[in-house]
Amino acid sequence: MFYPNRQVLGDQLAEKLTQFKDTDSIIFCLKKSSLLSCIELAAHLHAYIYILQYAEIQDPFDITRTLGAVTQKGDFVLNPEISRGEYEYIAMDFMSVIEERKRDAFSTINSQADPNPNFDMNAFNNRNVLLFADILHTQFQIQVALNILKAYKPASIMGVCGNITTEISDKFNIDTDGVTYMDILPNTFFEDGHYFDQPDSFTEEQEIKMANNISLYWA
Repeated sequence: MFYPNRQVLGDQLAEKLTQFKDTDSIIFCLKKSSLLSCIELAAHLHAYIYILQYAEIQDPFDITRTLGAVTQKGDFVLNPEISRGEYEYIAMDFMSVIEERKRDAFSTINSQADPNPNFDMNAFNNRNVLLFADILHTQFQIQVALNILKAYKPASIMGVCGNITTEISDKFNIDTDGVTYMDILPNTFFEDGHYFDQPDSFTEEQEIKMANNISLYWA
Protein backbone atom coordinates (compact mmCIF):
# COMPACT_ATOMS: atom_id res chain seq x y z
CA MET A 1 0.00 0.00 0.00
CA PHE A 2 1.25 3.49 -0.89
CA TYR A 3 0.54 6.85 0.80
CA PRO A 4 0.81 10.54 -0.21
CA ASN A 5 2.95 11.17 2.88
CA ARG A 6 3.56 9.89 6.41
CA GLN A 7 0.95 12.21 7.92
CA VAL A 8 -1.79 10.65 5.79
CA LEU A 9 -0.77 7.22 7.03
CA GLY A 10 -1.08 8.48 10.60
CA ASP A 11 -4.57 9.81 9.81
CA GLN A 12 -5.67 6.48 8.32
CA LEU A 13 -4.38 4.47 11.27
CA ALA A 14 -6.13 6.85 13.69
CA GLU A 15 -9.45 5.93 12.07
CA LYS A 16 -8.80 2.29 13.01
CA LEU A 17 -7.80 3.06 16.60
CA THR A 18 -10.57 5.31 17.90
CA GLN A 19 -10.98 3.05 20.97
CA PHE A 20 -7.71 4.50 22.29
CA LYS A 21 -8.69 8.16 21.97
CA ASP A 22 -8.57 10.10 25.26
CA THR A 23 -7.29 7.06 27.18
CA ASP A 24 -3.83 8.51 27.99
CA SER A 25 -2.26 5.87 25.77
CA ILE A 26 1.44 5.93 24.93
CA ILE A 27 2.66 5.44 21.38
CA PHE A 28 6.04 3.70 21.55
CA CYS A 29 7.68 4.85 18.32
CA LEU A 30 9.99 2.04 17.15
CA LYS A 31 11.80 4.03 14.44
CA LYS A 32 12.70 7.71 14.31
CA SER A 33 11.88 7.65 10.59
CA SER A 34 8.26 6.96 11.63
CA LEU A 35 7.93 10.07 13.78
CA LEU A 36 5.75 12.13 11.42
CA SER A 37 3.18 9.34 11.20
CA CYS A 38 3.47 8.85 14.95
CA ILE A 39 2.89 12.55 15.70
CA GLU A 40 -0.19 12.61 13.47
CA LEU A 41 -1.57 9.49 15.16
CA ALA A 42 -0.86 10.87 18.63
CA ALA A 43 -2.61 14.15 17.79
CA HIS A 44 -5.78 12.26 16.83
CA LEU A 45 -5.74 9.91 19.82
CA HIS A 46 -4.56 12.52 22.36
CA ALA A 47 -1.73 10.14 23.20
CA TYR A 48 1.82 10.58 24.42
CA ILE A 49 4.93 9.51 22.49
CA TYR A 50 7.99 7.60 23.62
CA ILE A 51 10.85 7.26 21.10
CA LEU A 52 12.91 4.09 21.09
CA GLN A 53 16.65 4.66 21.41
CA TYR A 54 19.32 1.96 21.25
CA ALA A 55 22.74 1.26 19.76
CA GLU A 56 23.25 -1.71 17.47
CA ILE A 57 26.09 -4.21 17.67
CA GLN A 58 27.20 -5.87 14.45
CA ASP A 59 27.74 -9.62 14.34
CA PRO A 60 31.53 -10.19 14.40
CA PHE A 61 30.99 -13.49 12.59
CA ASP A 62 28.84 -11.93 9.83
CA ILE A 63 29.22 -8.16 9.47
CA THR A 64 26.14 -7.95 7.22
CA ARG A 65 23.75 -8.48 10.11
CA THR A 66 23.05 -7.08 13.56
CA LEU A 67 23.89 -9.28 16.53
CA GLY A 68 21.88 -7.26 19.01
CA ALA A 69 21.50 -3.91 20.70
CA VAL A 70 22.29 -2.11 23.91
CA THR A 71 19.51 -0.05 25.51
CA GLN A 72 19.80 3.20 27.46
CA LYS A 73 19.97 1.15 30.67
CA GLY A 74 22.85 -0.91 29.33
CA ASP A 75 20.85 -4.08 28.71
CA PHE A 76 21.90 -6.27 25.79
CA VAL A 77 19.05 -7.48 23.56
CA LEU A 78 19.79 -10.33 21.16
CA ASN A 79 18.50 -10.01 17.61
CA PRO A 80 15.44 -12.34 17.59
CA GLU A 81 16.52 -13.67 14.20
CA ILE A 82 19.57 -15.21 15.93
CA SER A 83 18.94 -18.21 18.18
CA ARG A 84 20.46 -18.44 21.63
CA GLY A 85 22.46 -21.47 20.50
CA GLU A 86 23.86 -19.58 17.52
CA TYR A 87 24.78 -16.66 19.76
CA GLU A 88 26.65 -18.95 22.13
CA TYR A 89 28.52 -20.45 19.17
CA ILE A 90 29.56 -16.96 18.01
CA ALA A 91 30.51 -15.94 21.53
CA MET A 92 32.90 -18.90 21.86
CA ASP A 93 35.30 -17.18 19.45
CA PHE A 94 34.28 -13.54 19.79
CA MET A 95 33.24 -12.95 23.42
CA SER A 96 35.90 -10.30 24.06
CA VAL A 97 34.94 -8.51 20.84
CA ILE A 98 31.24 -8.64 21.73
CA GLU A 99 31.84 -7.30 25.24
CA GLU A 100 33.95 -4.46 23.88
CA ARG A 101 31.22 -3.59 21.37
CA LYS A 102 28.63 -3.60 24.15
CA ARG A 103 30.72 -1.07 26.08
CA ASP A 104 31.20 1.07 22.98
CA ALA A 105 27.46 0.94 22.22
CA PHE A 106 26.55 2.00 25.75
CA SER A 107 29.07 4.84 25.53
CA THR A 108 27.51 5.91 22.23
CA ILE A 109 24.04 6.09 23.77
CA ASN A 110 25.32 8.12 26.73
CA SER A 111 26.93 10.61 24.34
CA GLN A 112 23.67 11.17 22.44
CA ALA A 113 20.85 13.51 23.36
CA ASP A 114 17.97 11.74 25.09
CA PRO A 115 14.97 11.86 22.70
CA ASN A 116 12.62 11.54 25.71
CA PRO A 117 14.08 14.07 28.19
CA ASN A 118 10.89 14.68 30.16
CA PHE A 119 9.34 11.22 29.98
CA ASP A 120 8.74 9.35 33.24
CA MET A 121 9.21 5.65 32.45
CA ASN A 122 6.72 4.73 35.18
CA ALA A 123 4.06 6.17 32.87
CA PHE A 124 4.09 2.80 31.08
CA ASN A 125 2.38 1.23 34.10
CA ASN A 126 -1.38 0.71 33.72
CA ARG A 127 -1.53 2.41 30.31
CA ASN A 128 -2.20 1.10 26.83
CA VAL A 129 1.07 1.04 24.89
CA LEU A 130 1.00 1.05 21.09
CA LEU A 131 4.20 -0.31 19.53
CA PHE A 132 4.28 1.73 16.34
CA ALA A 133 6.17 2.01 13.06
CA ASP A 134 4.81 3.21 9.74
CA ILE A 135 6.94 0.70 7.76
CA LEU A 136 8.43 -2.32 9.53
CA HIS A 137 10.49 -5.12 8.02
CA THR A 138 12.56 -6.48 10.91
CA GLN A 139 11.65 -7.97 14.29
CA PHE A 140 14.53 -6.20 15.96
CA GLN A 141 12.88 -2.98 17.14
CA ILE A 142 9.93 -4.94 18.55
CA GLN A 143 12.28 -7.08 20.63
CA VAL A 144 14.17 -4.08 22.00
CA ALA A 145 10.90 -2.33 22.93
CA LEU A 146 9.56 -5.43 24.67
CA ASN A 147 12.80 -5.71 26.64
CA ILE A 148 12.33 -2.15 27.90
CA LEU A 149 8.66 -2.72 28.75
CA LYS A 150 9.26 -5.90 30.77
CA ALA A 151 10.22 -3.72 33.74
CA TYR A 152 6.71 -2.20 33.74
CA LYS A 153 3.09 -3.34 33.76
CA PRO A 154 1.17 -1.80 30.85
CA ALA A 155 -2.58 -2.34 30.73
CA SER A 156 -2.04 -3.70 27.23
CA ILE A 157 0.61 -3.79 24.52
CA MET A 158 -0.72 -3.39 20.97
CA GLY A 159 1.05 -3.67 17.63
CA VAL A 160 0.32 -0.86 15.17
CA CYS A 161 1.88 -0.52 11.75
CA GLY A 162 1.27 0.77 8.25
CA ASN A 163 3.04 -1.73 5.99
CA ILE A 164 4.50 -4.87 7.52
CA THR A 165 5.77 -8.21 6.29
CA THR A 166 4.07 -11.51 7.10
CA GLU A 167 6.98 -12.63 9.29
CA ILE A 168 6.96 -9.47 11.38
CA SER A 169 3.18 -9.53 11.72
CA ASP A 170 3.51 -13.03 13.17
CA LYS A 171 5.81 -11.68 15.89
CA PHE A 172 3.35 -8.89 16.67
CA ASN A 173 0.53 -11.45 16.89
CA ILE A 174 2.52 -13.60 19.32
CA ASP A 175 4.02 -10.88 21.51
CA THR A 176 1.22 -8.30 21.78
CA ASP A 177 -2.41 -8.19 22.90
CA GLY A 178 -3.71 -7.11 19.49
CA VAL A 179 -2.64 -5.76 16.12
CA THR A 180 -3.71 -3.08 13.63
CA TYR A 181 -2.15 -2.83 10.15
CA MET A 182 -2.84 -1.08 6.89
CA ASP A 183 -1.18 -3.71 4.69
CA ILE A 184 0.70 -6.99 5.12
CA LEU A 185 3.29 -7.41 2.37
CA PRO A 186 5.41 -10.29 1.06
CA ASN A 187 8.85 -10.55 2.60
CA THR A 188 10.35 -8.90 -0.49
CA PHE A 189 10.44 -5.32 0.70
CA PHE A 190 11.41 -1.89 -0.64
CA GLU A 191 13.08 0.86 1.37
CA ASP A 192 10.70 2.78 3.66
CA GLY A 193 10.59 5.93 1.53
CA HIS A 194 9.35 3.93 -1.47
CA TYR A 195 5.84 3.84 0.03
CA PHE A 196 5.42 7.62 0.32
CA ASP A 197 4.96 10.03 -2.60
CA GLN A 198 6.24 13.05 -0.67
CA PRO A 199 9.45 13.32 1.40
CA ASP A 200 9.36 14.36 5.05
CA SER A 201 8.95 18.09 5.60
CA PHE A 202 11.00 18.33 8.80
CA THR A 203 14.41 17.36 10.08
CA GLU A 204 14.75 14.56 12.62
CA GLU A 205 15.59 17.12 15.31
CA GLN A 206 12.39 19.06 14.57
CA GLU A 207 10.31 15.86 14.61
CA ILE A 208 11.72 14.82 17.98
CA LYS A 209 10.90 18.25 19.41
CA MET A 210 7.32 18.00 18.11
CA ALA A 211 6.97 14.49 19.55
CA ASN A 212 8.20 15.69 22.96
CA ASN A 213 5.64 18.51 22.92
CA ILE A 214 2.75 16.61 21.35
CA SER A 215 0.52 16.85 24.43
CA LEU A 216 0.60 20.66 24.07
CA TYR A 217 -1.36 20.31 20.82
CA TRP A 218 -4.34 18.65 22.46
CA ALA A 219 -4.08 19.39 26.19
